[in-house]
Amino acid sequence: VPSRAVGTFARALDCSSSIRQPSLHMSAAAASRDITLFHAMDTLQRNGYDLARAMATLVPQGGPVLCRDEMEEWSASEAMLFEEALEKYGKDFNDIRQDFLPWKSLASIVQFYYMWK
Repeated sequence: VPSRAVGTFARALDCSSSIRQPSLHMSAAAASRDITLFHAMDTLQRNGYDLARAMATLVPQGGPVLCRDEMEEWSASEAMLFEEALEKYGKDFNDIRQDFLPWKSLASIVQFYYMWK
């Protein structure tokens, strides 16, 4: 639960996040995804399972750490392009990249696919 709270707080402070995810419930949903939880667990482990130190690492003086996954790096129009390309080419990610999303890396497209499906 604290990792979701930190993730939601970080998104509330991040201007680009509020543009992509304008509502609080969408920001909270993004904060609940695996990337935020994995980062929190990794931080806890790196701090010897000392919860106070881990929380201080997650929320330093400058503000909370914001973790983003590939889903948050894609706009709604890019996601629609991806869906259109997927209908046309199936899982041929090279063709999807070449004809629909040349500004995205192949790794980004593949990662987005596995989060999207």
